Amino acid sequence: MRRIIKKYANRRLYDTTSSQYITLGDLKHQIACGERVQIVDAKSRKDISREVLLQLVAEQESMGRPILNETILTALIRLYDHPMQKIATQYLEAALAHLQDQQKHLLDQMQALLESPVDLASRLARQNLEWMSELHNQLLATLGPARRDGNASEDDEP
Repeated sequence: MRRIIKKYANRRLYDTTSSQYITLGDLKHQIACGERVQIVDAKSRKDISREVLLQLVAEQESMGRPILNETILTALIRLYDHPMQKIATQYLEAALAHLQDQQKHLLDQMQALLESPVDLASRLARQNLEWMSELHNQLLATLGPARRDGNASEDDEP
């Protein structure tokens, strides 16, 4: 589900989900956190998502360490109106999706490494208790049905 953002003529952005005005910084944060957004012109109702997203990319690129260096930008410009443009778009989408999956996997691994020794010991103890309980249940099942009253039946020998 996409979050609908309305852009007004005065350049203000209105988040229809939270019913409040937001800044470009807020929008960037929402996107960085995984939100899917659609930005529409409040008057014409035209989808202007690409234009606003390009504006966000341009601002990010000018603020420090750019992702899109001159080589990449030159290659992108050369792909426009080229027969390979559609294939290039699909390739870039797949490559970025794969990169995001790898990033998530790496972050998960780093989180596991940062787990405290107490948390690790607790998790191992819990796993051991579960294993011992399962082993105990299997042993009881092998020996026969458990007696509810704990007394020997008349058939049992002393």
